[in-house]
Amino acid sequence: MSGAALALRWAATIALGACGGWVFDRFDLPLAWMLGAITATTAAALLRAPVKAPQKVVPVMFSIVGVLLGSGFPADILDRAGRWSLSLASLAPYVVLITVAVAAYFRRVTRFDHPTRFFSACPGGLNEMMLMGGAKGGDEAAIALIHGMRILTVVYVLPFAFQYLGGADTAAARAAARNAEIPALPDWLIMAACAGAGAFLGKTLRIPAGVLVGPMLLSATAHLGGLSDARPPDSLVHAAQVVIGSGIGCRFVGNAPRVFGRAVVVSLGSTLLMLAIGGAFALVLGPASGAGFAALILAYSPGGITEMSLVALALGIDPLFVSTHHLGRIILVLSLSPLLFRLLPHPRAAE
Repeated sequence: MSGAALALRWAATIALGACGGWVFDRFDLPLAWMLGAITATTAAALLRAPVKAPQKVVPVMFSIVGVLLGSGFPADILDRAGRWSLSLASLAPYVVLITVAVAAYFRRVTRFDHPTRFFSACPGGLNEMMLMGGAKGGDEAAIALIHGMRILTVVYVLPFAFQYLGGADTAAARAAARNAEIPALPDWLIMAACAGAGAFLGKTLRIPAGVLVGPMLLSATAHLGGLSDARPPDSLVHAAQVVIGSGIGCRFVGNAPRVFGRAVVVSLGSTLLMLAIGGAFALVLGPASGAGFAALILAYSPGGITEMSLVALALGIDPLFVSTHHLGRIILVLSLSPLLFRLLPHPRAAE
């Protein structure tokens, strides 16, 4: 495929995602621009339309989200972090329990082999679990599909649940984003430097979700140090949501609707089990940790760090608390999964 044809496909995919986001936004739905883009591009992928996300642009959008998160770091961050010790320490038993429980679920309802079951059950990042599972002999395509469906389900369920069942002030969050001032040129330069240098450092130091976390940390340093008090404007955040959402939808390219439907059923059960375990941890930790139940639900949900940070921002729930816990979860999964893989029993998949 020529460069011009590829660029045209990228542009058409982003335009489709933006149309989906616009429709969702007109209906005042939660996290409209990302969920709308996911919906439009997933439907197109299942209909075998030639959609393709611009993979080189997606990390740039992650960096924008990182700068946005860093701009909201409060001055009392160290005091807050000290109060998070209990909920952060509880991530280790949470990761172990979810992995064991969901692997057992897959053993009962699927014909997956042990590596595929295990790395589909680990609540880690899609790419990391796919690569680690493939290295152990698992089915990379199945692992990627299960994790993709998990992220899709969580990103859909939680914003609607909070908006329509209560627990989050979505109107206030949207109003605050719309009323933010347009940054001046020096602020743009500072934010661009945080995004570029932060992404480079994140990759160089191999920080999990480095293209998000690196810019977030540099942005927080710049804002707490008084260099800037600006944040990326609403229009740029919407663009980031469209590109990220389109990237999620395009993960399902090449999956027949029948295969996709089967994955939905299997993944829905595992995701609901993960959410139930996370909800139980939130109920237990709420009174003892002092964190709100809504923040704990998002912190203990099995979504990706970027997606759940955007959900927290859209719902007006402390995104720093949520992103810190998801970063901790990813680090724990990467550290513990090789040991758990060896320790768990390896019954043969059903013939």
